[in-house]
Amino acid sequence: MIGFTLHNITEGIGIAAPIARERPRLWHFVALAALAGLPAVLGVWIGGFVYNTLAAAVFLALGAGAIAQVVYEVGRLIARQSDEEGAPLLSPATFGGFAAGVAVMYATALLVAA
Repeated sequence: MIGFTLHNITEGIGIAAPIARERPRLWHFVALAALAGLPAVLGVWIGGFVYNTLAAAVFLALGAGAIAQVVYEVGRLIARQSDEEGAPLLSPATFGGFAAGVAVMYATALLVAA
């Protein structure tokens, strides 16, 4: 849960940052939170009461595809920014962010009992 929370916090910041200058109203954020969160709540409820190996494989594949897409898009963003700034693709900041992410994932994995 800690790793999931840390992941979602950083994802939420990345999603909200582009509209931070516009100062949208509170109801806008509530609507976006409901749009993003309610399907997850519904999925947890359904998954808690019904288990099907085919459905599990399909939904895990969808999750893996979504993760792969995020990795691809973030990689493209980093590459584009490094081209615009004339900086190397693997700058100290980029490597530090990657290393910190791996360290946090490893640390949260240690908290999970087998």
